[in-house]
Amino acid sequence: MEGTIRLLQQLSDVPIERWTEGELRRAHETLSDASPWLNSQGVSLHHQVIDELKGRERSPTLET
Repeated sequence: MEGTIRLLQQLSDVPIERWTEGELRRAHETLSDASPWLNSQGVSLHHQVIDELKGRERSPTLET
């Protein structure tokens, strides 16, 4: 599954902890580009993505 990056719509029902690093990075890039137009839900998702990326950088052994 690592070679395939799911779209944000496909990830909406998947816990963020189960997203691949590639999916997190793509979501971060997409949400960053759209940041001027995000509503509060989009901003919240972007913060969750950033927090998850930071958490994985601190704890690389937790990645699956």
